[in-house]
Amino acid sequence: MEQISRRFMILKLIVEEFIKSAKPVGSQTLIDEYNLQYSSATIRNEMFSLEEDGYIEKPHTSSGRVPSAKGYRYYIENLRSKNDKANLIKDRLNKFIDENGKTMHTDQIIDECCAIISNMTNLVSVVLGPNSEEESIAKVELIPLNNTTAIVVFITNSGYVEHKTLNVPNETNIEELQDCIKIINKRIDGINLNQINNVLDGVQLVLSEHIKNYEAVYNAFANTFLRFAKERISYYGKNNLLSQKDFDDIGKIKKIASLLENTSIWKSFDKEEEGINVSIGKENNIEDLSDVSVVSTKLKVHENNVGSVCVIGPTRMDYNQVIDALEFLSDKLEELGNDKKEDS
Repeated sequence: MEQISRRFMILKLIVEEFIKSAKPVGSQTLIDEYNLQYSSATIRNEMFSLEEDGYIEKPHTSSGRVPSAKGYRYYIENLRSKNDKANLIKDRLNKFIDENGKTMHTDQIIDECCAIISNMTNLVSVVLGPNSEEESIAKVELIPLNNTTAIVVFITNSGYVEHKTLNVPNETNIEELQDCIKIINKRIDGINLNQINNVLDGVQLVLSEHIKNYEAVYNAFANTFLRFAKERISYYGKNNLLSQKDFDDIGKIKKIASLLENTSIWKSFDKEEEGINVSIGKENNIEDLSDVSVVSTKLKVHENNVGSVCVIGPTRMDYNQVIDALEFLSDKLEELGNDKKEDS
C-alpha cells in the first residue's frame, strides 16, 4: 500500500478498531491501542476534519466516533489491507476444495464453501442458483442399483445436480430404460430450464413409446425437472446475526429475520456487475437494509454463471475477510472448472 496521509491513517485505524470492538473510538483509544506518536490534540483535530468531510460521525451517546458509510467506502477502496483472519478463511476454503473438488459437483462445493465462510466470519451467506433463463440441461444419467431400482441423475451446464431414486416397473428392464435415457439426452441437450414444459412433453413422448406403464417413471422425471426450474436459494448462518452486538434490539432482529426470507431482495444482487460488489447501509436503497452491508459476487465456471453469493452482516463487518474470501472462492472455482475440463 502506498504511503497514506496521517488523516487517512487515522481513519483506517478508526474503522478497524470499531470493527473489532463495536465501540465508538476516541483519540485516547487510538493512542493506547496503536501506540501512536501523536498528541491527543493532534488526533482530535484530524478526527474533526474527518467528521467535517463525512468520513466519521458521532453517536449521540458517546464522545467517540464511528465510521460513516462514506468512511467505510473509502476504507474498502483505498485503505484495506490483508489480515491473518482472511488468510485463515482462504486456507480453509483451499483445503476443502482441493480435497473434494474432483468428487463433488459445483453446487455442492459452493454450498459447503459458503457454510465455511459463514461459520468463520459469523455472518450470513445467501447462495442463489443460476437464473433458469441462463441455465440449460446438460445430461441425464442412469445408475442401476439392481434389477428393479436405479438412480436417475440430472445435471445442468452449471454443474447443478438433482437425483431421484427410481423404482423400475415390473414390465420394464434396465436396458430399455437406458435406451430411453440416450434418446432423452439427445432431445434435451442445451434446452433452457425456463422451457421446462417442452422438455417434459418430449420426455413423456419418449417414455410412452418405449415403456409400458411409464407413468411412474415419467413422474420421477417431472418432479426432478420441476425442482431444477424452481428458484434455488440457500441460507447459511442465519443465527449468526443474532449474536452481533449491532442487532441487540428485538425490533431489528425481527426486521432482519423477515428480510432474509425476502428472496426478491437477494435476486436483485444477482444483477450486479461482475466482480465483488459492496453495498453499505443506505447504499442498498432498501429501508430494511439501512443497518446492513452486503458483499456479493457472481460465480462463473467456463463463462457459465453458476450462481451468486451474498454475505450479509452489520455495516461494521470485517470487509477484509469477506472480500478476500469471495475473491478467493471465485478464482478457485474457475481454476477447478479448468482442471475438470482438461481431465474430461
